[in-house]
Amino acid sequence: MFNKPNPRQNFFDMEQDVLGFWKKEKIFEKSIETKDENNRYTFVDGPPFVTGMPHYGSLLSSITKDPVTRYWTMRGKRIRRVWGWDCHGLPIEAKVNEKFNLKSRADVEEFGIDNYVRECRKHVEEVTGQWEWYVDAIGRWVDMENAYYTMNPEFNESVIWVFKQMYEKGFIYKGKRVSLFSTDTATPVSEFEVAESNNYQEIEDLSIFVKFKLKDLSKLKLPEKDTFLVAWTTTPWTIPSNFALAVNPKATYVAVEFEGQILIVAKDRLEYVFKGKQDEFPKLGEFKGTDLSGLTYEPVYDFYVEQSNENDFKVYEFEDVTTEDGTGVLHVAPGFGAEDYSLGEKFGLSGFQDIDDEGKLLVGDWKGIYLRDANESIRDNLKEKGNLLRSAMYKHRVPLFRGDNPLIYKAQDSYYVNIEKVKDRMLELNSTINWVPEHFKEGRMAEVIKSAPDWGISRTRYWATIMPIWVNDEGEELVMGSIEEMSEYNSEIKKKKNAKGKEVWFFGNEEVKLHRDICDKIVLTKNGKEYKRIPDVVDNWLDSGSVPIAEWHYPFENKEIFENNFPADYIAEYVGQIRAWFNVLLRVSTIVFDKVPFKNVIVTGNMAGTDGRKMSKSFKNYPDPKATIENYGGDALRLYFLSSPLLVGEDINFNEKELKLQIQETTLPLWNIYTYLTTYANMHNWQPKEELAYNNRNVTADSHPWDHIPFDDIENNLDAWILLKLQKTIKEVNDNMESYQVPKSIKPIKELIAETSKWYIRSNRDRFADGDERALEVLYYVLVEILKLIAPFTPFIAEHIYREIVFGEIENKEESIHLCDYPVADSAFIDQYSQIEVEMEILRKIVEFGHNLRVENGQKVRQPLSEMYVHLTNPDLGNLSEWMKELLMSELNIKSVEEKATIPNGEFIKEIKDDTLGILVGLNIEITEELKKEGATRELTRNIQSERKNMKLNMNDSINIKFETGSDFVRSILSMDNSEFIKSVKAKSIIQESVGENSIIAKVFDEEVKFIIEKA
Repeated sequence: MFNKPNPRQNFFDMEQDVLGFWKKEKIFEKSIETKDENNRYTFVDGPPFVTGMPHYGSLLSSITKDPVTRYWTMRGKRIRRVWGWDCHGLPIEAKVNEKFNLKSRADVEEFGIDNYVRECRKHVEEVTGQWEWYVDAIGRWVDMENAYYTMNPEFNESVIWVFKQMYEKGFIYKGKRVSLFSTDTATPVSEFEVAESNNYQEIEDLSIFVKFKLKDLSKLKLPEKDTFLVAWTTTPWTIPSNFALAVNPKATYVAVEFEGQILIVAKDRLEYVFKGKQDEFPKLGEFKGTDLSGLTYEPVYDFYVEQSNENDFKVYEFEDVTTEDGTGVLHVAPGFGAEDYSLGEKFGLSGFQDIDDEGKLLVGDWKGIYLRDANESIRDNLKEKGNLLRSAMYKHRVPLFRGDNPLIYKAQDSYYVNIEKVKDRMLELNSTINWVPEHFKEGRMAEVIKSAPDWGISRTRYWATIMPIWVNDEGEELVMGSIEEMSEYNSEIKKKKNAKGKEVWFFGNEEVKLHRDICDKIVLTKNGKEYKRIPDVVDNWLDSGSVPIAEWHYPFENKEIFENNFPADYIAEYVGQIRAWFNVLLRVSTIVFDKVPFKNVIVTGNMAGTDGRKMSKSFKNYPDPKATIENYGGDALRLYFLSSPLLVGEDINFNEKELKLQIQETTLPLWNIYTYLTTYANMHNWQPKEELAYNNRNVTADSHPWDHIPFDDIENNLDAWILLKLQKTIKEVNDNMESYQVPKSIKPIKELIAETSKWYIRSNRDRFADGDERALEVLYYVLVEILKLIAPFTPFIAEHIYREIVFGEIENKEESIHLCDYPVADSAFIDQYSQIEVEMEILRKIVEFGHNLRVENGQKVRQPLSEMYVHLTNPDLGNLSEWMKELLMSELNIKSVEEKATIPNGEFIKEIKDDTLGILVGLNIEITEELKKEGATRELTRNIQSERKNMKLNMNDSINIKFETGSDFVRSILSMDNSEFIKSVKAKSIIQESVGENSIIAKVFDEEVKFIIEKA
């Protein structure tokens, strides 16, 4: 006997029970250990940041990764799944700064770099325990106990090995380039870190129109008046660092007399500059940009005049100067902005910067004032000096990163990775990767590669992997690629056993960790020269790009395993990682190995709040993730994400109704199939045979050609049809999963569940009621295969039902569905029974027509009708077979179905047709007295069955019926002589008497009856 399913099952509670079973019996571990070590599948997990709390975005990432690895595990692959923690960077520093009230770099230096790094390390160790509940609750299988940490010496050693590989191959150089810079943290910021639109914010800035007084005007042939070029900028704080002006050589410029002076701006910008009043001012001449080239002007400020050179304070040609905004004259501050720096390099300009690393000005009355706070004062000063035309507020989007102030573009000395040199090869390798969705391959990813600047890889921070470069007094560099290599140049670095008994590297009495607290003290000696480490650390994205290598501590350990299983078979993250993690993985792998880092990648879209905005607690635009899981269960959340446009790279708003729909459309129908099967199996004392739940079975019996169907013959066409649907679904799911199309894999499983519930079970009600053994066998086999199919996507419910109907009922079966093999389609069966699917489609279309005719003519399905006429006008459709006619009669509650070349005419014959399909249907809707009585019987049966359900009676329970009515017609139905009625409702007695106020009222053809029922 099967256990009775809970009709009011709380799915979250059920999932917690399953989770307990997995942990107690170590099912995850067994799913790996039982697989062949030589049949590996490699998955790389992108590490979340240790300080981040789990949210829908991180849950989406885990939910996307898990079904693919579960699927390939059931396909026999051995898959190592190790969690990782991203430990380095500004978020940890910010926590330490907050704890110790450290406001600036000077505060950190006074606190002590050793102390600071140790506090960062300590903080990481304290905050990594809050994820496990969420990871478990969504059913993700991943090894968190043996997680890799990007701060561990083994990981860091692989990172510096990667750095040295790039260095020795000529990809690392030291130079000055313009890149994003955070004045809040006094460090460069990678373009990866502000790749997404949510890293930008619209702000209103002060913009100014600055007048630069020209010196030599002879070639312009203008009146002898003070003449100015007018430039526009949204960064007034850069004006003290101005060293040139640039004009478009092809543009036309106009000299305008304004308040006794001559102002020159681009002709296309006159209206904007003079706010629509340009016609009020005389035009004194027109020039091409080339005419202005070479002119000199007086510096607005003289802070850097003494240090300037002969190329400074001149007008230069630059074709990219726009006349679509501003004035058509570019203010050039080579210390800030990529264009400015490029022009400075091209024309030999000075590049002094008027701010320090904290964004405080170094000159004038603004010395020590933060740059944005100085803007208005600079404007006012320009006005006093006569160099301001006007000012205006200007809205624009600016990048922000872990601070209150917008990032700036600043020329910085740094170590760079030459990306330009490797772009073509990256594009070649990228073209071989299976991107899902595919358009990202030649779209966004290719564009990211093509447009990427060289990678600034050094940072002036504290908590990160060290930059492994040591320099002597003569500027000669030593680059270390391992701790052992460092020991060759410093005898104090030796291997010893630590407190845990593990042999590790020590520097004196300190365990070597590749951070500043240790490595800043290590001095290397070569040929009698001392080398000291530069204070820089590496960009944390080098850690991320090294994950596939460093998680194995390659090449120092696991060399054979890594080399035999790289590149990874699969990775997945959200779309923002195209610019970030996917990009750096490809950079590192291309430079170091000349290989792709991964073969297949799923890119998800972004999950926004219910209102379309970024999810934010302040907006209150999303439900708490923990509460959502507790309310609906992990399976439901998985189905919601995996079935959504997110898995094809599109963005969606969180929608709780769509989440509920997963339960209504998939979870509950699956539970109902399980309930229906066990109910009728128990009613008829039916027990499943071993072959109905085979695992890796290969039948080669002579009686039939099929390999995977546990039946020797199929006599019932509905059985054949549902088995065909199952085999085709198995094939479709495998085809889609092999190409990493997850939503396309889930869709046919959902459809099969619906077909089984709505068609197969409903159309075989009588067989199940009679205890037909083959019907029960087929339903059991189909359900078990559905459970295997859906197990990677909804692991909890699949496990629960499997253990109830397979492991608990048949000896020697796998203890978990996740230790079973994934189903394989039986192509021979599909070929043999393909015609039955065509017949079923015709049949279902006729059923649809029949229901439409009933609705149009006000006839419920419970009311029997006499006949239906069918004419298949398309010769390719053939004729209706007897089983099709029987099923039509059952589905539509019709006494007979006839094929006719023409549909009979008559008052009660209603027609419907589809010329495209070639189907014509006629339905006789006349209700005879006999049909009326039969219909009334069914209507009363429905009312009594509904009350039985409300009373929670079992199907085998008999009842006594008491009723009260004034209708002879109703009395004729509620009679012990009505055998069909008695059998349907399991009535032991029917008595007419007064039933009181607590009775049920029913209407049958406008005739009223009151009744009560009691368990007999």
